[in-house]
Amino acid sequence: MRFGAFGLLALVALTTSGCFHMTTTLTVRGDGSGMIEHQMLVTNAGIAQLKQFGALAGGRGQNVDPISEAQARALAASIGPGVTYVSSTPTSSPMGQGRDATYAFTDVSQLRISPRPAVPAGLPASRAPGLTDDAPITFSMTHEANGNAVLHIHVPEPDFLGTLASPAAANQIAMVKMLLGGARVSLMTEPAGTLVHATSPYVDGSRVTLLDVDLDQILKDEASVAKLQAATTQEEAQAVLEHLAGLKIDLTREITIEFTPAK
Repeated sequence: MRFGAFGLLALVALTTSGCFHMTTTLTVRGDGSGMIEHQMLVTNAGIAQLKQFGALAGGRGQNVDPISEAQARALAASIGPGVTYVSSTPTSSPMGQGRDATYAFTDVSQLRISPRPAVPAGLPASRAPGLTDDAPITFSMTHEANGNAVLHIHVPEPDFLGTLASPAAANQIAMVKMLLGGARVSLMTEPAGTLVHATSPYVDGSRVTLLDVDLDQILKDEASVAKLQAATTQEEAQAVLEHLAGLKIDLTREITIEFTPAK
């Protein structure tokens, strides 16, 4: 998957059904270790649909559970070497059911963060037509002479036209509207220490937002969605995305966060 906003959403639509909210927050220490807080909430209707898809795919649908502890434990291995499951807690609300999970990692440079939900056990992995394999967000760390740490966030090369200008683009967006109304995905990082400087425009205190997709807000702006589909160059598509309500995304290839590590 290339890191185009609607490429992300179209692929999510093929691997998850029903409204969900997913928030991932990385806390990084000066030595490169840290913690990951992962929150997932799925509507009751979405969980029922996933079980049905599992049964249709030849699995035992009742075993498809995107918010089980087993699913949370399995996610650790997909994030990268040195990532361990710490704990998780089931959550519930009138909207649906979820799970808040905590992971620890020893080396941020080993992380491979996908900005889409993992495919629950019991469902086949699916990919959107015309999209490549997942290209995760990766990280590295350097240190300044004064002792400050610099976290480098490497963003995969975007390919907006590969999705938006494809013959299937209109159908993909229609599918997203049908399956993912109300969905939200957020990916943030926060240094364990004092933030000195971040190249991202999305900074709140010491927290830096890498991606925030509020699908309902995006789909309300039908004029911008039409402009995205009409774009003929990567630059035209990027210009629309940068001003799209409901979307925060820094499309530079490398985001840096300099901070003074906590003592």
